[in-house]
Parts: sequence; structure tokens; C-alpha cells
Amino acid sequence: MKHRGLTIALAGGCVVLGVIAAFLTVSQDTTPPEIKIEERDITYTEGDSYEGLLEGVSASDKADGDLTSEVFVNKIVLTDEHAAVVYYGVMDESNNVGMARRRVNYKTAEEAANEPADDSAADAAGEAGEGTADGAVPAGGEPTPLEANGPRPVMALTAEQLTVPVRGEFDPLSVVQGAVDDKDSMEMLYQNIHVDGEYNLNTPGVYELRYYVTDSDGNASDPHILTLTVE
Repeated sequence: MKHRGLTIALAGGCVVLGVIAAFLTVSQDTTPPEIKIEERDITYTEGDSYEGLLEGVSASDKADGDLTSEVFVNKIVLTDEHAAVVYYGVMDESNNVGMARRRVNYKTAEEAANEPADDSAADAAGEAGEGTADGAVPAGGEPTPLEANGPRPVMALTAEQLTVPVRGEFDPLSVVQGAVDDKDSMEMLYQNIHVDGEYNLNTPGVYELRYYVTDSDGNASDPHILTLTVE
């Protein structure tokens, strides 16, 4: 009788645990957030900040609500000479990931540099006297076109120094002029740009960031240092 009672008690405990497990499984948030993208004519220039790519992009989640501020650009893939597909991502508090994409116009840094200068914009930049997080202006004027030189990739920055306001915005890739290699394509290299160093946009200070790029063979470019001043 005692064995039978123990068996019944164990069986009852298993049922209770099964109910609890089922409840936890049902109550767990497994639905990814949704990204909505408005139809817009957007042109992205190589090396620019991703800020423009986030125009018309919003995200929401059934459990966490509005997640628009959490949307990020995952990657940019060229589809032809003047077009690219931008892949977006967003993660909710339960680590569910939502993805979306859209097609944009694409312009290389060299094409942008060869366009006629906008005198009004140049005057405004001259009055400002310094680069901004949305696109630093090199002290020497137009950037020098990059050329492959042997098996190691080559990259360049648009500036060696940049000043941003406290609690402002800064995209590390916004100061990358470009990258070239004797073998890998530009889009492949852009996925392997490394930025070493820490910075805090909420704390005034001077930070050093070390940039370099690696190719598919493991070759690394010469490093470039960006001095980021937050004030």
C-alpha cells in the first residue's frame, strides 16, 4: 500500500510539473517584432552614416510595444553598380529578432567626390570649421582615390579627428572613405571593417579608435587612428 501511495504521489507531482511547464511554454514570448518600411526614394553613398537609411523605418512588438529606436542596419549588399539591398534587424526583450529589407540607390564615394560641389554647403562647412558625426570633411579637401597595392587590402578614413556633442550621434563607419583589395569586392570588405577601442557619447573626453580591414585570405590593412572628441 505504501508503494502504491508513493507511486500515486509521484504521478501527481509529474502532472503538476507538466502543467507548470506547459504554462511557461505558452506564456513565453516567441513572436519576433515586426519592421515596417515606407516606400521612399533613398540614395546611400558609400561610407555615409546609416541615419538616412533608417528614414521611414519603424518597428513594433506585441509584448514590448514601439521598438523603432532599436532598429539597426545589419548589412548593405550591392545588387548592381547603382543599387543595393539594405537589411534591417530589431530585437525585443525576449531576444526574438525581426528582419526586413528594402532596395535603395547606391553611389560610390568616388562618384560622390566627382560630383559638382555645392557652394552653399561648402560655405556652411567652412564656417563650421570642423567635421560632424554625419560625415567628416578631410582637411586636405577631396579624398584621394584608393588603389589596390599587393595582397593586403587598403582602406582610408575621411578624417583623423572628429568632434561630436555629448549625447550626440556617431556612426563609426561614417568616417570610412573606402576599402579596396586585389581580390575581394568592396561590399565584402565593408563587412570586415574592424573598429577597436571604446568611447562613450554620454561622457566628455578624447577617445582613440583603431580602424583596419581584413580580406577573405586573412590579410589585414594598415591601421588608421581616429581621435574622437566628445564635448
